[in-house]
Amino acid sequence: MTNFKEKNLIERANSVSGSANKVFQEEVKITGDRYTSVDFMEKEMDKMWAKVWNIGGWCNEIPEPGDYITHEIGRESILMVRQEDKSIKAFHNVCPHRGNRLVHSDNGSAADFTCTYHGWKFNQSGTLIYAQDEEDFPQGNPCGKINLSEIPCEVYGSLIWYNMDENCFPLSGFLGEVKNYFDMHDLDGMKRVYYKVCEVPFNWKALRDNFNESYHLPMTHPQIIDYFDDDYKNTDFELFDTGHNLMKMKGCLPSLRDKGTFEINEKIEADLINWNLDPKDFEGKAHKAREALQKQKRKLGSKRGFDHFERMPDAWLTDAFHFNIFPGTSITFTAEVVSLQRTEPHPTDPNKSIYDHWQMALKANDSDDPETNPTMLVASPEDMVEWKEVEKKVVIFGEETLSEVADQDLDRSSAQQLGFHSRGFKGAYLSGQENRVQQFHNIIDRYLNSE
Repeated sequence: MTNFKEKNLIERANSVSGSANKVFQEEVKITGDRYTSVDFMEKEMDKMWAKVWNIGGWCNEIPEPGDYITHEIGRESILMVRQEDKSIKAFHNVCPHRGNRLVHSDNGSAADFTCTYHGWKFNQSGTLIYAQDEEDFPQGNPCGKINLSEIPCEVYGSLIWYNMDENCFPLSGFLGEVKNYFDMHDLDGMKRVYYKVCEVPFNWKALRDNFNESYHLPMTHPQIIDYFDDDYKNTDFELFDTGHNLMKMKGCLPSLRDKGTFEINEKIEADLINWNLDPKDFEGKAHKAREALQKQKRKLGSKRGFDHFERMPDAWLTDAFHFNIFPGTSITFTAEVVSLQRTEPHPTDPNKSIYDHWQMALKANDSDDPETNPTMLVASPEDMVEWKEVEKKVVIFGEETLSEVADQDLDRSSAQQLGFHSRGFKGAYLSGQENRVQQFHNIIDRYLNSE
């Protein structure tokens, strides 16, 4: 007679539904010089980073006219300014007179922008409104003629996007199929509750490779297996010709690698209680909790203010939808929380990069009720926190956590950067579940080889 555990194992085995919509063949060998070469880094900046849409900031950082932020990527600096009509414009952060860096702070508010070198003054829309001794220019008064260099800028999902290519495709075309998913969520209703930035000792692509595969999860992140099914055979992958991709990892479903696969643990218990389900109903059958939780969230979501639940597929109510946005950003969506992690190139050293970690959260309508949320807090990568916008915190690598899981990823990428210099590394030897890594490098080279 089949015992209870064997019955559960059979049910789990019969419900496996992993898939991949596309396979990218090896167009380029992934060798160490791609991560260590200055020439390769410069080519990436000129041929790729200058041609793609990048995220410059979070909309809530600059709510009022005159508010601004700057974003540095490689040697470039971009200035983004809220306009009187509430739109946002982006400019190269450089004075067109003699090339002086115009704005030296990360953020602020200003009626106009004055160059610290010769005093040229620009208004919020980038127009030159004052030049000392304007009559002394033989080619004519520069005011109103020599303005800041404006670049394409769009706001979508409360994110400020810019592109250094004046002839670029619109953002919607760049995002492609990914936008259809983003439209289902509610980024506009979120607040950024976590924001850390750190210079890290590895090439920007090392961490991108890491986020383009889940093969590392059992070894690097063993603590997640009591909530997420990390088996690639039960995970869905979508790869797009844009360079973006999506991994759908089933949540509220302990991995079969977990010795307590069918037992209710603290994480699942908390989810069930939060959505008015009794954990006792799932004792010895934790694999049943995922579907029940989806139904309950579908039932109660709108009542709690999560109207976007109605637009989302059932899987998204419990699972992690992990998007890689080419080239440098990963955005992981769950039903109520969104995590953004990105790496961008260092100005001069291919062995370093700049790492950002953000987390945005929604708050339920009843989350200020002590009966439903005794702590009045929302989740961040490190702890439960107040639902309010936070300022950027610059962290020195190794001196402060960037969250437990992120620390583990950063540690692996740091060790990998050392290995990229080894004569013994002949090139990556990829498994099928690492195909997104191949996709990533193929698309890089398509940019680099384009005219």
